[in-house]
Amino acid sequence: MLKLSKAPLIMVCLAISLAAWAADFWAKKPYQTWSAEETQKMLEESPWATTLKLGGIQNIAGTGANARGEMEEDPSITYTIQFRSAQPIRQAQVRSSQLNAHYDKMSAEQKAAFDANVSKFLSATFPDRVIVAVTFQSNVQTYAGELKTYWTQQSLPKQSMKVFLNTGKERLSLTGYACNENTFQFVFPRPKDLPPDGKISVEFVHPRIEKIGEQRIFQVFSLKKMLVDGQPVL
Repeated sequence: MLKLSKAPLIMVCLAISLAAWAADFWAKKPYQTWSAEETQKMLEESPWATTLKLGGIQNIAGTGANARGEMEEDPSITYTIQFRSAQPIRQAQVRSSQLNAHYDKMSAEQKAAFDANVSKFLSATFPDRVIVAVTFQSNVQTYAGELKTYWTQQSLPKQSMKVFLNTGKERLSLTGYACNENTFQFVFPRPKDLPPDGKISVEFVHPRIEKIGEQRIFQVFSLKKMLVDGQPVL
């Protein structure tokens, strides 16, 4: 009788175990030990951040007597949405700075100065507001330029009826707006009630940029995944 190998089952269990570890590394070890990959994951695709890709197709006409229209690589725009007032995101920002500055190779004096600035940054609290930062980029230079022009020209009055933070029971309006280079920032009142098993969403409008049309962005986050010490952290 042939014996069935147990290797596939073991491999599946191992994969599940590794996936579970990767999903909550922020709860298992201090941010000072996060790898570059983990830090990037926290900033781009985690319970407190996500990256959206908007696409379109651009038709490029050929030249010459026998020319045919050709399709170039799809132009795209990406938005990375982060809850900047959330401690895990700010810890990732600090860790990114550490890695870029080669913190481990600094002298004791340099580390002390770095740590003093970090302490001020991480000790900030936001009891009355939630800050959401959105970074944009495009694989087409002209698109990136148009995006920068659009978001730089926006203001609180222009965006106040387009941008919301939704918690199910509450639809919170924008109270602050700013843009610097390729990142714009929304400020909302802090929700009064955040059920740990609920949802929260960020809502704004992407403008028409060439072949990529105007569309409403409605990104949902799970509060259950945003828990720190049993409480949702924004």
